[in-house]
Amino acid sequence: MNSKHYYNPKGEEILDEKIFGGNPSGFVDFNRSKYKWDSNIYDLMNANTWFPSEVNTSTEKKNFEQLTENEQAIYKMTFAQLSFNDSAQEEYLSDFRRLANNRLIKSVISLQIMQEVNHSKSYAVLLDACGNSDEVFNLYKYNDALNTKNQKIAQQFARYIDGNSVDKMLLSAMASVNLEGIYFLLGFSYIYLLGDKVPGARDMIKFIARDELNTHLPLFANIFKTIKKENKIQTSTIDSVYTMINDAVNIELEYGNYLLSQYPIMGVTPELMKRTVHNYANDRLKKIGLDPIFTQSDTTYLQKLVTKHLNMNEVKSNFFESNVSNYAKSSINLDDF
Repeated sequence: MNSKHYYNPKGEEILDEKIFGGNPSGFVDFNRSKYKWDSNIYDLMNANTWFPSEVNTSTEKKNFEQLTENEQAIYKMTFAQLSFNDSAQEEYLSDFRRLANNRLIKSVISLQIMQEVNHSKSYAVLLDACGNSDEVFNLYKYNDALNTKNQKIAQQFARYIDGNSVDKMLLSAMASVNLEGIYFLLGFSYIYLLGDKVPGARDMIKFIARDELNTHLPLFANIFKTIKKENKIQTSTIDSVYTMINDAVNIELEYGNYLLSQYPIMGVTPELMKRTVHNYANDRLKKIGLDPIFTQSDTTYLQKLVTKHLNMNEVKSNFFESNVSNYAKSSINLDDF
């Protein structure tokens, strides 16, 4: 095995480092950011660090037991799937970081890895308080639809993460855009629909959704755009990007329709889910600099529900039972990304 070089005095200048390829020096210098968006996202991630203990889950078991059978099933199936998403993302980020060369980008990914672990911890804390942790975390063993979705997401992650070409790494980054930008969103909206019935779950999801949509999605959207800009990406690779997001839409709608058929959700229809996911997919394509391909409709109720909970400083906490839980405001304008 070749030894790794941790110090490279003959490396290229920091401002010349690409995300992939080249001869990096090995230094992390936040005062010399080649892209600007990388250090901005890092600052926003860091400013909004939170921990599961800041969410009051003391009544979660009682609140869960008062849900209808359908609502309890949606709660469990949603958290079973979301917990896999974060677990898969943490492992994938470790692999992506290892293959990247730009040290500042690697540093931002390191912080995201910590946040994904924090999300996994939050599910454990919430479900332990609810009293159904073992059942929920083992649902994939008994539910074919859940297992199928997890398998398909895992396959998207694994397909291109080998570092053999910039085209493959672009497609690998697209798998992360799909995860952060599509696979979480219906699950978030289901918990928001339950709302005040399960305030612990709702507030935990608020924190997680803000991480995913305010920093994690912008990070990988910019990584995608930068790889595309810095390298001569083949047309066939961009065609594969469209195939990947079309697959992601189908994966998300297949699981959503399964849940709806088994456990009808308040006011949710197959058409509403389809319009919501198509709108999200079009937005993600725009964020990575590509043309949308799905039928666009007016902003749906489910989208508005997610957006409403992205507003800063809405999470309330019990002063005597938790730390300050407000999600920090930041002067960073994400539109600049």
